[in-house]
Amino acid sequence: MKKVKFFCTVIKIFMKNQMQNKGYIFLDLFNMVSRCLVLFFLYSYIFHLQGGSIKGISYETTLWSMFIYFCIMTLNIRKIYKLIMDDVKSGNIEMFMNKPVSYIVLSFCKIIGQGIYSFLIVSVFGSIVMSLFVGFPEVNLFLWIPSMFITVIFGQILALIIYSIIGILSLFMQDVRAIYWITDKFVMILGGSYLPISMFPIYLKVIAYMSPFGAINFASSTVYASWNNEFIIRILLQLGWIVLFGVLLKVIFNKAKQKAMINGG
Repeated sequence: MKKVKFFCTVIKIFMKNQMQNKGYIFLDLFNMVSRCLVLFFLYSYIFHLQGGSIKGISYETTLWSMFIYFCIMTLNIRKIYKLIMDDVKSGNIEMFMNKPVSYIVLSFCKIIGQGIYSFLIVSVFGSIVMSLFVGFPEVNLFLWIPSMFITVIFGQILALIIYSIIGILSLFMQDVRAIYWITDKFVMILGGSYLPISMFPIYLKVIAYMSPFGAINFASSTVYASWNNEFIIRILLQLGWIVLFGVLLKVIFNKAKQKAMINGG
């Protein structure tokens, strides 16, 4: 119980630090608006040429899907790789490994605390603007709200684990930025960042649904009509990937800990 309170305190501290730094909030809002405006105008033209819908998906649904994706990105979960890599380079990771508190969970809390305030501001403000100017997506709210909540949480837990593995690999490699770059591009493409998953060819859509990179951003698919029939399978897929990569993270971290102790000793 004490550890839980400690981790919650860490999240609160980093969240308060972010709340005091207004520059980051405005920067996140600016990035969100600039990205969305460009894409929204572009897709407005594309949908107009296609008669208002593409593959049975409306313009409004597509916008909401991309909006959800960009909201989740404001959490900046992927920054955990750099946090861990910097601790490895500075040697701080060896000190944290000897503490009674889990270094990995502590890193999770730091990253969550740094991004959650921007995420809430952007999501609430953006949702109001989207509802006023685009309209609300045609979804079953009693199903959409809880499934959306669960999917976002599971997706970000999976992201924390995957990007943490990349950070830990810096104990074995000189530079992990190439691995990060490749992984991040897979997450962007298969998560529906600039091209909604509904527009993917069949084979690429299957890869997006079945891969861990697509599972991170399943939340962006919650506005599609097909979600009502797929949400259980999607959530189970997220859980499966969390367990698999969670075990992998534990194994790699234990190996890294042994290596750090040997080098330190």
